[in-house]
Amino acid sequence: MKKIFTFFAIIALLIAVQAQTTKTMNFGGAEREYLEYVPTSYNASTPAPVLFVLHGLGDDMSNMFNASGFRSIANQHGWIVVTPQALVASVSLLGQSMEIGTAWNSGVSANFLGSDIVINDGVDDSGFMMAILDDLIANYNVDQNNVFVTGFSMGGFMANRLAIEHADRIKAIASVSGTIGNEVKAATPNANVSTMHIHGTADGTVGYDNADFNVAIVSVSVGLGAEATVDYWRNFNQCSATPIVTNYPDLTNDSLTFERYEYTNGNNDSKTVFIKVNGGDHEWYYTPVNDIDYTTEIYNFFASCQGQTGISENDNNVSIYPNPANSVLNINGDGISEMRLFNAMGQQVLSSNEKSLDISQLAEGIYVANLIFANGETLNQKVIISR
Repeated sequence: MKKIFTFFAIIALLIAVQAQTTKTMNFGGAEREYLEYVPTSYNASTPAPVLFVLHGLGDDMSNMFNASGFRSIANQHGWIVVTPQALVASVSLLGQSMEIGTAWNSGVSANFLGSDIVINDGVDDSGFMMAILDDLIANYNVDQNNVFVTGFSMGGFMANRLAIEHADRIKAIASVSGTIGNEVKAATPNANVSTMHIHGTADGTVGYDNADFNVAIVSVSVGLGAEATVDYWRNFNQCSATPIVTNYPDLTNDSLTFERYEYTNGNNDSKTVFIKVNGGDHEWYYTPVNDIDYTTEIYNFFASCQGQTGISENDNNVSIYPNPANSVLNINGDGISEMRLFNAMGQQVLSSNEKSLDISQLAEGIYVANLIFANGETLNQKVIISR
């Protein structure tokens, strides 16, 4: 269940960053690792929200942290971001033990050729993450009412398990391409928790309908399907049956369309959100290549659970004008060190540190301006060139 977010990883590595710290903890008889990122914008006098970011099968904490883009969220909003490392898992197939890479005990299980397989059964990853949270509380001013979890693929399964087992400590989760595993699908959460689930209808790794996972030539279901996962949380939270539906503008040539369903009025102010990606595969989509940016959508969802408005184009008091533009594009704002312009295919077509840009040679169409600030923050804004 591993995906490398190549474009996003390159962008993340080019951004000026604060130091991240690799921490170790002896838990459950094993030496466990995690990345702890406390941005310079953290203020000890102000309680800081905490975000856990969980990698997928075979992946690692460094790649997930760099590729997912939550460093920028931490820098802008003073959040503490934690990216734990899963242990290597082995499964027994046809009488032989075989390593399958790093994996969470996320509740993923299946019956394969008559054998019941539970991934990393016996590893208390849920307890490990709560121990990390306890350590953060002991060392920082943590906003314990705003602890969030997001994860990709098996990390998404793990986010759901954490929400089921520790809903009393977690405000909200967002899972991408990872549903509720077979081992926990019958469990009842101990409190209401807001959830977001994002899934592509053409996911070839964790099937949209039944969480089918291909092993050799056999397909096995490892958990609930995407819509069944949404129904699990909507029903438990007792959200309204009729969603608020948003169709995102189809602006890029990516053969995808995005639909958002929000079920509100759940118990204890909980809500359930589903983003259906028509034609989407087992990937983490982002602008300017795609119509939406998962990292931004996830942060905005978490911010809404806090009663905040999330990221807007004016967070940095920046304006790009005229828009639509003809031959010249102007940028108004302080602290901008560079602007990059990407076309609808995600290709960089311009890079400059000037405030007035000559775009007369660019073709008409939709572009994304990626502004990079001296303090490491970034901002994306759509720009239309029309003549």
